[in-house]
Amino acid sequence: MCFLMDPNLGKYVCYVQFPQRFDGIDKNDRYANRNTVFFDINLRGLDGIQGPVYVGTGCVFNRTALYGYEPPHKPKQKKSGFLSSCFGGSRKKSSKLSKKGSDKKKSKRHVDPTVPIFSLEGIEEGVEVFVASTLMENGSVPQSATPETLLKEAIHVISCGYEDKTDWGSEIGWIYGSVTEDILTGFKMHARGWRSIYCMPPRPAFKGSAPINLSDRLNQVLRWTLGSLEILFSRLCPIWYGYGGRLKWLERFAYVNSTIYPITAIPLLFYCTLPAVCLLTGKFIIPQISNFASIWFISLFLSIFATGILEMRWSGVGIDEWWRNEQL
Repeated sequence: MCFLMDPNLGKYVCYVQFPQRFDGIDKNDRYANRNTVFFDINLRGLDGIQGPVYVGTGCVFNRTALYGYEPPHKPKQKKSGFLSSCFGGSRKKSSKLSKKGSDKKKSKRHVDPTVPIFSLEGIEEGVEVFVASTLMENGSVPQSATPETLLKEAIHVISCGYEDKTDWGSEIGWIYGSVTEDILTGFKMHARGWRSIYCMPPRPAFKGSAPINLSDRLNQVLRWTLGSLEILFSRLCPIWYGYGGRLKWLERFAYVNSTIYPITAIPLLFYCTLPAVCLLTGKFIIPQISNFASIWFISLFLSIFATGILEMRWSGVGIDEWWRNEQL
């Protein structure tokens, strides 16, 4: 709540994500249920760009962001280079832009943060108080609301048919279209310009249960894979959706990686099969490489190795946890 109520940062935060911690995991964590590489390395790294992805649980939302609003525009700063736009820009104060140029840009792309991208009142009639309370501070409601009106709207929004013939699930709230709806929901918010926060308190904020056998664990991984493929072949795929918005490039790459990783099984299959075929047939499809090419290969390997070591040292993830993650 401190992040969401921060007077400077809070108005730009769509949600605060916490790592998942589990009970009932065996001492050796043979099925890599803790997933520390993802929670302690990847999500912490994303926190330095535009924030972690939404993982489906252990999260506190900003109601304004969840209902399709855009965040307020930050003060205009001096245009930065490519690296600054990817990594979030410099913290130094930049010179002021001319008022004329600034006003011209605002007239083209400015969106009032108190106005949703689409009219909620037109989408869902009979919940005017519910819609008006979205931007009210301290969870208050309009003074004109009566107890009878509040009770009527409360019954309406908890009914099973509340989302029928509305944009709930496509533009507002949790986004449908994939079994991993959490990725889509977070992606839509980031594409609108919101940022998220990753919070890792010493004492776990949320705890849950994890698969206790290999069959359940593989079914869980299969579900994630199917969800990623559904997003990859949908109109909301991060490869082509959201251009022209305020999604940072490195954040987009993170979402692309979360959707295309199942496809990497295809080249991996060839990588594991071809050496065996070459040994059995005596025909090698890869020509002998030169000493110069060997130096490039060794340099690449050492760079990847050094990156992994630095990540583990920075995050505190052990080599055994990293290896279990690679095995799975």
